[in-house]
Amino acid sequence: CLSGASEAIAALLGWLVLANSMSDNVYAILFGLVSGMMVIISLKELIPTAHRYDSDDTVVTYSVIAGMAIIALSLVLFKV
Repeated sequence: CLSGASEAIAALLGWLVLANSMSDNVYAILFGLVSGMMVIISLKELIPTAHRYDSDDTVVTYSVIAGMAIIALSLVLFKV
């Protein structure tokens, strides 16, 4: 609980300090970096851990494919 609160407070303070100096290019670069980090964490940590708990692979692969399909569908529907 304390970790989540400290992250929210730090985000608010960071926004207050940097809000006027951030351009669209800086936001694009930051979002690209963060999304790359999230993909690496998913591929290197979350999916292998899920396979460890589902050694027979009864749901993990189907869940990953379903998740990718949902994200692809949302991108198409929102035309991003």
